[in-house]
Amino acid sequence: MAPCALIHYLGALPKFLKGGIILKDNYDRFRDFEVDAIVVDENASYSIMISTIAEQLSIDTSEKIVEIKYMMNDNCPPMEIRNDMEKTADECFLYAFVALCTSISGWQHCRLVVVVDGTFLKSVYMGIMLTTSTMDAAGTILPLAYAVVDSENGAFWKWFFEQFKQAYGERPSMCVVSDRNESILKATSIIYQGMTHYSCMWHIWTNIRSKFKKGHLQLHELYFATARSYTLDEFNERMSKIEEVDPRVKSYLYDIGYHRWSRVHATVNRTWTMTSNIAESLNPVIKDARELPIFDLLEYMRTLLERWTNEKLLKAKGTFTFLGSKFNKELENNRTLSQKLRVRASTNHIHTVLDGVKRYIVCLENKKCSCGKFQLEELPCAHALAALRHRNETYENYCSPYYTRESLLRTYKIPVNPLSDESKWNVPQYILDEVVNPPTGDKRQPGRPQKERYKTYDEIKSKKYKVSCRNCGGEGHNKRSCKNAPKKK
Repeated sequence: MAPCALIHYLGALPKFLKGGIILKDNYDRFRDFEVDAIVVDENASYSIMISTIAEQLSIDTSEKIVEIKYMMNDNCPPMEIRNDMEKTADECFLYAFVALCTSISGWQHCRLVVVVDGTFLKSVYMGIMLTTSTMDAAGTILPLAYAVVDSENGAFWKWFFEQFKQAYGERPSMCVVSDRNESILKATSIIYQGMTHYSCMWHIWTNIRSKFKKGHLQLHELYFATARSYTLDEFNERMSKIEEVDPRVKSYLYDIGYHRWSRVHATVNRTWTMTSNIAESLNPVIKDARELPIFDLLEYMRTLLERWTNEKLLKAKGTFTFLGSKFNKELENNRTLSQKLRVRASTNHIHTVLDGVKRYIVCLENKKCSCGKFQLEELPCAHALAALRHRNETYENYCSPYYTRESLLRTYKIPVNPLSDESKWNVPQYILDEVVNPPTGDKRQPGRPQKERYKTYDEIKSKKYKVSCRNCGGEGHNKRSCKNAPKKK
């Protein structure tokens, strides 16, 4: 790369910059250069992006946080919006919490499962972004609340859930899903006493893989099948197989508590939410935004939810099935499987469903099936659909109301109103006079900052291409190492 040279004419730079550098020495020292033009030129030459010094110093936008806080509250429809900020004794920004009225209203029409996650921020002041999300009737993510704090510890998780409870309250059969972070477990047990807390089955598997070095290939399939089991018989059978591979793994899972990771042992129905993927799927979306100053990050999240709310409402209006897209697809798959089943009625509500040599008992009155899927997924399984067809009855009354198109429309009924241009904001003087100094932040480590988290072995392995053999057609080896007979042409 060519040697660096100082920009001679600093007047072309933004007023908040005191100096700058360029990467090539072929710029005339006595000409005026616009920063944008230099960025475009260097990006075209070296395929790199240049960040201004102002971005690295967060442009000291901390004082603007109180302004956007005021405008968001003033711009909300006539219902509650939770938008709080805390400062240290010396007026430094400490943390901020936002729950938009769209999410507060929409959660009343979603499954009572709250998925919690935290992700590192990449700005000069570092910090953590905490998020809570749930699944809507289309099976997509609905962000409920987000916060910016300086570290992921017990005190801030406790504060976060205090704000969350004030915004969303406490509903019967509500549960939380997260990784096995002790701070989250402790905070929820204090703020939501008696509420069920589940663990992400994927995070448990990564712990198993790191702690126990035996039989990973066998354990991988067995563990996830065990976690997803619909009946106790299935669960016990698979746990016995896990014990045969490595008894230590069974003891480890028992110590965690079967109810925390197993679907069939769950005290509150968690349906499809077996992992924290709902919340973690938000991280790639905000990947670049995590490098922004706090003010810009909060504004980015607001505009993101503004766009998502509108797009999902339009999609809901264009849905013409009784159920949302994800659950309608599941129902259609079950309907296909039900075509080959035979039904024998025992009473008006109890039916015996024959699937080859297997026999299942369906109770339509209690919405239960001996296969376990009907009651745990809250959606008619193949056996229940066969029984309903035998009675010439439709499925609508046997689905969870949280899966319907009507719930989806109500979830996004209240829009996220746009904010006017910042120059048009009418902010009271007492708000403008409020002092908010930049956060102290953690000391940045030397070297190039890490942009992405380190992936686990299973994540890397899942993206590798499978090797196939041109000689026999098998997988896992190539033609050179093939020991099989050639395939017939």
